[in-house]
Amino acid sequence: MHRDPQLAELFGHRPPASDLGAKASGDVVIEIQSQAGRTETYTLAVAALENDITLTFDEETTSKTHVFSYGKSMEFEFTSENTASLDVSVPKGWTYTADVDAGLLTVTAPTQEEADPAMEGSVKVTPLSVRGTAGEGSSIPVELSTKLPIISFAEADYKFAFGEQRDIPCTVTNVATCDITALKGWDIALDIKNSVLKVTAPADGADCTGAGTVEFAAVSAEELTASFSVRLSWKGISTPEEFVAFGNAVTEGAPLDAYTNGGRIVLVSDIDLSALTQTSFAGSAANPFKGTFDGLNNTITVKLADQDSKELGLFHTLDATAEIKNLSLAGSMSVSQATPVVAGTLAVYNNGAALTKVTNKATLSFSGAKTVTTAGYLGGLVGLANVGSVYTDCHNTGEFIVTGTARTEFIGGIVAGTADKTEGSLVNCTNKGNFSFDFPGAVDTGQYGGLFGHAEKSNWTFSNCTNEGTFTVTFADPGHQFHSLGGILATGYGVFDNCVNKGKIMFNNSNGTKYRRTGGIVGCVGSDAGLGYTLRMTNCRNEADIAASTASVGGLIGIAEKVASPALIENCVNTGNMTSPTMADYDLFYMGGIAGKVAGAFTLKNCINRGNLTAAVERDIAGIAVSGDDNAVFDGCENYGDITAVANHKTDKWRPIVAGIVAIENDKVTTITNCTCKCTIDATLYQATSIGAVYVFQKTWEKGVEDKKTVCDEASKTNSAETTIRITTRE
Repeated sequence: MHRDPQLAELFGHRPPASDLGAKASGDVVIEIQSQAGRTETYTLAVAALENDITLTFDEETTSKTHVFSYGKSMEFEFTSENTASLDVSVPKGWTYTADVDAGLLTVTAPTQEEADPAMEGSVKVTPLSVRGTAGEGSSIPVELSTKLPIISFAEADYKFAFGEQRDIPCTVTNVATCDITALKGWDIALDIKNSVLKVTAPADGADCTGAGTVEFAAVSAEELTASFSVRLSWKGISTPEEFVAFGNAVTEGAPLDAYTNGGRIVLVSDIDLSALTQTSFAGSAANPFKGTFDGLNNTITVKLADQDSKELGLFHTLDATAEIKNLSLAGSMSVSQATPVVAGTLAVYNNGAALTKVTNKATLSFSGAKTVTTAGYLGGLVGLANVGSVYTDCHNTGEFIVTGTARTEFIGGIVAGTADKTEGSLVNCTNKGNFSFDFPGAVDTGQYGGLFGHAEKSNWTFSNCTNEGTFTVTFADPGHQFHSLGGILATGYGVFDNCVNKGKIMFNNSNGTKYRRTGGIVGCVGSDAGLGYTLRMTNCRNEADIAASTASVGGLIGIAEKVASPALIENCVNTGNMTSPTMADYDLFYMGGIAGKVAGAFTLKNCINRGNLTAAVERDIAGIAVSGDDNAVFDGCENYGDITAVANHKTDKWRPIVAGIVAIENDKVTTITNCTCKCTIDATLYQATSIGAVYVFQKTWEKGVEDKKTVCDEASKTNSAETTIRITTRE
């Protein structure tokens, strides 16, 4: 038998240190037999050596004496290898905690209540492997000094009313001087002699920091230094936990005094709620939020997802007595279920609350396979406005991404929709968020607006409102439908003054959508309910191109019908080009520079179109509008946009009719005065007679009926004499 320790080096495999059942050393016996049958035995001595077990602090940690005051803690960072735990010894009365994974050792000095503590010594730290093998240790010198400066407070957080002055008692020991890093707008001074922190909070509305930490750099007479801190804030909500508590109080109908400052609820700093899974935080139908919530220009970040809920929003319901102001929302809101959901980042339901300077920056998405006709709502701020109210300086910059089958889905940058017979207003409101619709299936009666979605049977006012968000719409198959799309409002009655659309509207494929309406300002005005509402649009503009495969397309209005008299469109301008694709199975009924079609006693006054119109048309196309009812008046309107039209009608060979100002549908009374058309009209038609520089009266060409109802003055004809008309007839 031979024993050769050097042969052990030939064996590279050894058990891992974590295998506590494996032996650390032993013999390996090898028997070798020759062909002649002789046997030789070898024994190898083997041992498994652990990798180096190391623990390293930076040089200053181990070379410098660290001076502590009573009860003070210090953290020391370290790196280690093959270390499972630490063996730590501390001087009498001292304590420690160690986190090997985080590489952090925390040492705490004795308190003044500790009997006979060690005033100095060393913290000795030894790394241990998983098998308990010790590595090389380190030593940290520590000293407990009674001369270190001390500043301590009874509380960690103090809250103040607006402008409140308060003396906060504190413990001040061994402090000769102290530098204070204060919060912006706060008046803070430390009275060392009297152990008082003198604080004056900023006044209401001040440019300041509402909540934060005040830092103290204290120096003793012996020039020993120490740092301390305390948190100060306005009374209100400054943390996610406080907002959740506030929301629960609202929902339970409990007092809100703890969050009230200056007579209102205030949010004194940005907070992030995105880690929380709640679908609504504050209020309910039974206990809506009442009072004023002032965000003080701070932001709440949310991550709202429908899960099994049918309602999504920071607030569930806002009462008519409520006001929300000076608040921004960020993060995301997503709806994925097929059943109808009412969702708004700020509120699910608004029962009449006023909103002022509220902005949504959160991304909104809809991916549900919604096939039922029950309405769903997705709004940048509000899901459903049950009662009319005033929205002032409210904005949306969040993107809308719709990839679901959005049947009867109402979507708006500010408000998704409203209940019937409501009246409210949007003043100085804007949308800059883009809308992306990629529909995999039939969508039917969806209504999509840059600021407001569904107001079909209501009467709202829009003043100085602007949309800059683009609409990109893709349908998977031909023949899909939606109800209406508008840069400001999808559908509804109302007053529009000084509103502007700057967002392009683009339908990305050549698949048609029938009987639907698209307009730069409003898609559809009118309802079968006959509620007696009307339309008044003044000083509005569309500056964006519209490429829409929809039945009725207008620079400002897709279609307006079933409107009470008088109805007015005045001083409105379109500069965007409008196009619609050519396809055999598609019906574009109406296109107009100002309105696709108006039906009723409308007055269009001093309106101008400068955008080119290019379309395959089934029925009518005109530089200003198509008119389809009695007592329409076109006064002082001007068209400078070229018109290129191709007949796309399968049976009525006298159509489409093409006109520089107005195409008059049906046997209706129309008055045209002081109008001008200076453009080129290039039309491919079945009949050359279905075209006119100023107007065309449909019944003349359809049935040979004499036009006795159109009044067109000579000025309009003279002003339009320079119009160039090119006609190509087709079989």
